[in-house]
Amino acid sequence: MSATIRLSVLDRLLDERPEQVQEAPVPATEALARLRRAVQRDVEALLNARRPWRSVPPGLTPLLVSPLAYGLPDFTAGAFNDRRQRDRLRAEIEDTLRRFEPRLAELRVTLAEDVAPLRATLMLRIDALLLVDPVPQPVAFDTAIDTTTADIVLNPVHGDA
Repeated sequence: MSATIRLSVLDRLLDERPEQVQEAPVPATEALARLRRAVQRDVEALLNARRPWRSVPPGLTPLLVSPLAYGLPDFTAGAFNDRRQRDRLRAEIEDTLRRFEPRLAELRVTLAEDVAPLRATLMLRIDALLLVDPVPQPVAFDTAIDTTTADIVLNPVHGDA
């Protein structure tokens, strides 16, 4: 692994240890772990943001990647005991991540098998490649969606963050 992993400007400005006057150089493995945590934080924030259901008028497609379209539409009124509703939400999450998270490639969001279809938590899995030099790294998040409150929590799959 190369030492060329560079955190985002925001992550470099955030000071995890404000008591230290001078920061030691970050080894590549620690930089990768920080980057994975930052991606998890940012994806969670994106999926917990709400946007209006209105569709973008024809000819205004640049709005699809603007702050106006950031986040997910409010889905709390959905009937998630219906497989089609769950799949619509899955597709919406995948599309939103493709538009707003450029650090992830080969993105795939899948529904977990129905253990209890009437429960208030919908489980998804997000699999992707985290674009880092020299070699993209696989990442995966088990994603829990509380369908009554619309809260979304990501948990890294063991070994990913």
